[in-house]
Amino acid sequence: MKSPESTDLVLTPESQLAIAPNPIEQILRAAVDKGVTQENVAVIERLTDLYERLQAKDAEKRFAAAFVALQAGMPNIAASRPVPNNDGSVRYRFAPYEEIMAVVKPLLQKHGFTVTFSTDYLEGRIIQSCTLQHIDGHSRTNKFAARIGNGPPKSSEAQGDGAASTYAKRFALCNALNITVETDTDGRPDARGEGETISEDKVAYLKEQVRETKSDEAKFLQFAGVKSYEEITVAIYPQLVRSLAAKARGK
Repeated sequence: MKSPESTDLVLTPESQLAIAPNPIEQILRAAVDKGVTQENVAVIERLTDLYERLQAKDAEKRFAAAFVALQAGMPNIAASRPVPNNDGSVRYRFAPYEEIMAVVKPLLQKHGFTVTFSTDYLEGRIIQSCTLQHIDGHSRTNKFAARIGNGPPKSSEAQGDGAASTYAKRFALCNALNITVETDTDGRPDARGEGETISEDKVAYLKEQVRETKSDEAKFLQFAGVKSYEEITVAIYPQLVRSLAAKARGK
């Protein structure tokens, strides 16, 4: 008769697999225990390579599962920082990098992620690379480039560089985590001229699509509410892309 304290431990096939020794690891240990010789060194190298690839694949799967859980709990972030016009009215609002990190840092820690950044310079642009790494070793990097401008009014060149760097850092982080920032366009649903302008690659894409769809460029810019492609804002960009895509499909 079993004592009241005794229990039967029933393992599912998945749990049995999880605690089962890795067969590649077992073979590799056995080969090393027998001693490395000229005859088995090639086998050990192949087994080591296979073991590392399997470990990397497993880490990638764990990254994907953790990222799904991270996304499930990721809130939309409000654009709280106002950018004023000359008359003191609010031109648009944005979410500063510090506020975004304050929201996402606890979620990153909860799901075993860290983020790091590296900076490069290329042809008048600052490129920020945001690397999202999981505790099991797999990582993924997203890059964002920003033009180096004059920065805020009366700022120095160094401050202008810092503003471009922070801008690129913010967008690299948002792209890496698929963050949605809730923008405030001062109550106007059709605020085409408000907000941050699109990057050069998006400018080039729109120009290419206008040519390919044989659209009237002047009418397209009028629809966008700007005089040049460089004035198109991030807020109106998705609508313009959808409009050109619909025209390409003949709708």
